[in-house]
Amino acid sequence: MSDARLAVAQTRFALRGYARDTSALVFTALFPVILLLLFNAIFKGNTKFDGRDVPSGAYYTASIISYVITLVSFASLLNRITTARERGLLKRFRGTPMPSWVYLVSEIGRTVVVVYATVALIVAVGAIFYHVHLSGHLLEGLVVYVALGVCCFCSLALALSGVCKTADSASAIGPLAATILSFLSGVFIPTFLMPTWLIDIGKVFPLEHAAQGLQSAFLIDGSTGINAINTGVLLAWAVVALVVASRNFRWEARGPGVN
Repeated sequence: MSDARLAVAQTRFALRGYARDTSALVFTALFPVILLLLFNAIFKGNTKFDGRDVPSGAYYTASIISYVITLVSFASLLNRITTARERGLLKRFRGTPMPSWVYLVSEIGRTVVVVYATVALIVAVGAIFYHVHLSGHLLEGLVVYVALGVCCFCSLALALSGVCKTADSASAIGPLAATILSFLSGVFIPTFLMPTWLIDIGKVFPLEHAAQGLQSAFLIDGSTGINAINTGVLLAWAVVALVVASRNFRWEARGPGVN
């Protein structure tokens, strides 16, 4: 069997494991939908984006999509990889005839499938309950930013896994970072309600650019939301993270006392 077929088979196996994990299904699929419903219940009617009044339903549909990308591609992947390493699974996997990179590809492949499936669910909820208008421009921006976001945050998860010494630290750092970045990036709270200095901090990080691009695609008629700044920042973070990951990624367990 070729390496490519091995990667596909391993990805299929990872997806079956995910489908059997009820808590993972609830956390990655149901939780974002609940957030979408809650935010639209709190911020009813219109909000502001780019100096104009926009429907809150469309705003939070785009925002929760960006949150899903971060939650699944970064927090969940970071936790899975660190946990597998600390349990010795990565070391044992590396001792098999299968190329070691197949495991990482399968985990990223699982992430891609889960993200796109969850995004499709959120878009469906937005279209049905909040009258989000789907267009060719919107879908183009959606596909591009989801792809760039997954690439960026998966790279960050691989990079940070080398820093996390235990599965407990990874399970705490990932969701905490996703939540803090969501507050800084206009995901949970519209930026017009935030102080300028907080907005400036958010612009340093990739989530703000993924969220802004998606929000532009959902809220500005005829716009894909794709621009050089947003895509450039996402790609730059991805490249830097991959360089760090290539140097610091660990296959063997490291306890809290190991440097």
